[in-house]
Order: sequence, then structure tokens, then C-alpha cells
Amino acid sequence: MEIRITDWRASRDIIRKIREEVFIKEQNVPPKLEWDEYDIEAIHFLALDGRNPIGCARLMHTGKFGRMAVLREFRGQHWGSRLIHAIEDFARNELQIREIRAAAQAHAVPFYQKNGFNIEAGFFDDAGIPHLNIYKAPGAPETNYVFRPGRDKNIYPQNDLISLVGWVEMILAMRPRNAIITCSDLTHPLWWDKAALNAVREFALDSHRRRVKILIPSERGGINRHPLLRLQQRLSSRISLRVSPEVQDDLLITAPWGLLQLTDETQGVATMGDASRVKRMEAYYKPLTETGQRPREARRLSL
Repeated sequence: MEIRITDWRASRDIIRKIREEVFIKEQNVPPKLEWDEYDIEAIHFLALDGRNPIGCARLMHTGKFGRMAVLREFRGQHWGSRLIHAIEDFARNELQIREIRAAAQAHAVPFYQKNGFNIEAGFFDDAGIPHLNIYKAPGAPETNYVFRPGRDKNIYPQNDLISLVGWVEMILAMRPRNAIITCSDLTHPLWWDKAALNAVREFALDSHRRRVKILIPSERGGINRHPLLRLQQRLSSRISLRVSPEVQDDLLITAPWGLLQLTDETQGVATMGDASRVKRMEAYYKPLTETGQRPREARRLSL
């Protein structure tokens, strides 16, 4: 196991192969957005498993780092943290940089928090993927509680679809106890978004102890074509679906600390520090996930 410091001229083909696999093929980043003029200027980091290159990242002389990628089969083995530590050490000892910064994908926020990074609130779109700005003084612990579950008491307005998707990706990656989705309006674009649906899927599959429970107010024709309900049918042992006329809200409840309330097609409000409100909403809706009716049309769904 090794992290090698290199440059674009020496390692271009290896770096391109890793980033093409992760960003272009896996995450559908357009090639014209992946490659830029900064690669030639950057310090590059290669993660090697023996002689096998399996990850990479780059650091600019300004302290901005990014393009961090680890091949799928090597994830969950702490290669990302090794790359971060190598970047921190180089920035502090070789460049004497006081702060390193990056744009992090929303689902990766828990990873960066574990590595001591501070988060700046405010999602933005980068290549169609929700991102947040992060920063850290190399070697120093975190200095704020932004987006720390149970500790961040702020209420965050979400003013576009990319922010709503980013919140879903981030909050479910933080692995709350469970998730309840209430859909008074199944036409809401959030639950048609592939990234949001994938976040629900990954959360449901992460542990046999976690469950996703979906509530809708009524069963209408064509319900079997809705992507959220198709996902439920594919993962029926992990995701349940019930019908109750008492459903009047569009919510994502992530107990014991998180809540996203949708207010229209592109807006909502979110919190991860109002435990009392989350408890009240969970107490109201959780019984309905047990007593609500099973939808007849969804049961007939053929996959």
C-alpha cells in the first residue's frame, strides 16, 4: 500500500484511466468537463495496491484539491483517507499552506467530516452533481458544526432541485436510524431524480437493520410506473409502501435528527438538529406505515 506523489507528465495515462472509469463511465461526467488545463500544473497523488494503481487525486499550489477517485472494487478500504492524509502532509510540509479546500460531492460529506473537514452550507451544481465547499487547516480538527447531525441547529432553505437532491444524498449517507418518505404529491420531481433514488437504494441496502417506509395518500392509475414505487417493489424486503388518506405532507424524515419538508417543485426546508420536531413527525407517521393499506396496483407490478 503506497501513496506516490507524481506529476501529469509522468503519470498522465494512469491517472486518465482511473478518472475515466470513476467520473466519466460511472458518474457520467462529460469528458469536456473532466479534463482541464490545471492537470499540467497540479501535484498528483497515486494510490497503489502493490503495483496496481487504484486511486488518484490532485492538489493545486493554491491549496485547492480535487479529482479524488478510487476504483469501485477498492472502496471501503480507507484509500480515500490515505489520499487525504497525503495531501494534507504535502500541503503543510512542502507548500506551507494554511488551508486546503475542495468541492465535495454531497454523498461524500460524511467521509470528509470523519477526516476533520468543515462544511460550507449551500449546494451547487457541478457537472450535474450536487456539491458543497469544504475546508480544513492541514492537521487540525474541525472548527464548526455545519451539517453535523444532532449538533447543527440551523434550518436550511433549499431553493432548487439540485439542493433537494444534495440533501437527500448527504443525509442518507450519514446513515440515520431509518427513513420515512411521505408523498402527498407523487409528481414531485425529487422522487423522479435518479441520484435521489440511488441514495434511497444505497441506504436501504446498507444494513439489514435499516428500513425505508413510504406513505402515499391514495392509489391512482399508473402508480406502477412511478420510479420510487418501482424501487420499492424491487427491494420490498427493505422498503415498504402503504396507503393512508392521512398523508398530507411531502417529507423525508430521517430519525432521530433529520427532516426535509418539500414546499413546492423546487423548494423545501431542512434540518438535522430539531430532534423534538423529528420525534413528533415520526410519532405521527410511523403508525401509518404499519396500519396503512397495501396498494393493489403496486402489488400487480411486473418487473
